[in-house]
Amino acid sequence: MTSMDLNASNNDKLASPASAGPNHWRMARQDRHLRLQTSILLRWLAVIGQSLAVLFVHFILGFELPLIWCFIPIVLSANLNITLAILFPSSKRLSGVYAAALFSYDLLQLATIFYFTGGLQNPFVFLFIVPVCVSATILQRNSTIWLASLAILLITFLGFYHEALPWSQGDPFEIPTLYMMGVWSSLILVMLFLAIYIRRISTESYAMFAALSATELMLEREQKLSALDGLAAAAAHELGTPLSTITLVAKELMLELKDQPEVYEDLQLLTEQAIRCRGILAELQARKNQDRDDFLDFPITEMMDDLISNHRMADIDIQVFETAENNSPTPILHRNPAFLYALGNLVNNAAEFATQKVVIELEWSDQFVNIHIGDDGAGFSDEILDKLGEPFISTRTATPDSLESGAHHGMGLGFFIAKTVLERSGARMRVGNQKAYKEMIEFGQKHPEISGAHINLKWRRGEFEKIGLED
Repeated sequence: MTSMDLNASNNDKLASPASAGPNHWRMARQDRHLRLQTSILLRWLAVIGQSLAVLFVHFILGFELPLIWCFIPIVLSANLNITLAILFPSSKRLSGVYAAALFSYDLLQLATIFYFTGGLQNPFVFLFIVPVCVSATILQRNSTIWLASLAILLITFLGFYHEALPWSQGDPFEIPTLYMMGVWSSLILVMLFLAIYIRRISTESYAMFAALSATELMLEREQKLSALDGLAAAAAHELGTPLSTITLVAKELMLELKDQPEVYEDLQLLTEQAIRCRGILAELQARKNQDRDDFLDFPITEMMDDLISNHRMADIDIQVFETAENNSPTPILHRNPAFLYALGNLVNNAAEFATQKVVIELEWSDQFVNIHIGDDGAGFSDEILDKLGEPFISTRTATPDSLESGAHHGMGLGFFIAKTVLERSGARMRVGNQKAYKEMIEFGQKHPEISGAHINLKWRRGEFEKIGLED
């Protein structure tokens, strides 16, 4: 077992999309608008369904309905749809206020029909739930609260004031008051439960969608930077020969035309600029050699050395221990920017939250590859640990001062990206404190000073050595 004592800086930024702000996903969610075409389509379905229901009850079942009063709100809805379709393009998106206004109209329209058809005694009264649930899916919370309040008010009104439920002549239909109170209670409770449940699911789904979008943008950026390094190296290699030829020819012409000052000065300038270009390309080549070719394969030990190289000469001790079971050869990694970005993010997190020391263990055999990262910080709180790995969960919250100063506050996207990328690479990822899992207990026995957060990653060796080959 060997070790490397390195220092780390807690001023390095955590890996998270630099262009996104702490309220990025909330702001994006507020920008989601209801499409006018969707609203019109839903209203046409309501118009058709209401018309068929009224006609079926009146003519097929034989119950006397006030057809005129029932069809007035239905015709108004049809006219509203036609007017909206004429005035606005189908692609128009409604802001929260206008969408809430249309849903409010839908609730009032339903209440009008139910007023003339038995109020809460009407078996279709559960349709009050639909506009509120649609609002919970798309609109802002205030709009949903308004619509739910309006629906509760209308339901309560219909419980006291309504025309008699159409029924057979001479056999009036009466429902006990206690049962009607049960219908009123169940309708409101179901509506509130569904609205809260749907909104919760919608919020989580959209947060996940926003996080995955941010992940794709960041990884695309990393891929472009990696490709750019390769192109720079290729340019340095390919342009070296023609620039040498230009320099040689220019020097020969200078010797032949030294008695022509006007031409000689131009040739001298041409030579100097060619030499300068060769110097720039030589710097690119040197930088590329220093960082190693992004397209070369390299051992896992060198990979970890690269990841912690930015933390040298600082105040955090980073120790890396390497263990090869049965003298197994060192695993070879195919360079993959997304994988290095994700693993580097975990190392940066450990360095940032450590008090004095970070310990990283690299273990491998012919069957598996294991990476364990531990620090001596405060560890994960129970509240964060339960939600860790979800997007937009972070211990660093944004404040007005941090936003103004540009200080790092984090959105929780860095860990989400790391977890997503590493698990897709085949890793089994375990996160916890010192005694959360068997691996962490054993790690703590070897390094008792590491009492903070632990992250354990384990791959089958075959899957680890395929990383980067299938991208």
